[in-house]
Amino acid sequence: MTIIKWYLVPRTAILVFLALAAVGCGPNEGVLKSGQPDTNAASSTPKLSPIEQNISDMRTADFTLILVLRRKDGGKMDAADRKAIRDATYGANRRVGSDDETAFIIGSNQKLTPENMKILVDRFAVEDLSPPPATPKPDNSNANK
Repeated sequence: MTIIKWYLVPRTAILVFLALAAVGCGPNEGVLKSGQPDTNAASSTPKLSPIEQNISDMRTADFTLILVLRRKDGGKMDAADRKAIRDATYGANRRVGSDDETAFIIGSNQKLTPENMKILVDRFAVEDLSPPPATPKPDNSNANK
């Protein structure tokens, strides 16, 4: 017959409780991963080419005129091309060259003059990606009369 030493029971219970509490208080993987970006979501969105990304940036900036200029022969832009673009689009808000130097993206909030547009069209293959003009909303001042 074993004799239970009653003075050890509270100490043993406290030690068992602390051991269980220590095991139960481990890191929760769901909580640890909640601050990290979801790798599956990032892989589902298509990667844009640098030119498409620049065009998207121009649209985000709400430019009313977005032009993509390329040489008609498909070659790389040289210094004379860049000067012609700079001179013809002097009022443009943004001019961005592509990484492979085959295109320039122009973003502006003002239209080009017909003379400057003719210079660009004569020298480059011009792709106009400008958003359609905003249609004015009808005046509803008489709606409640």
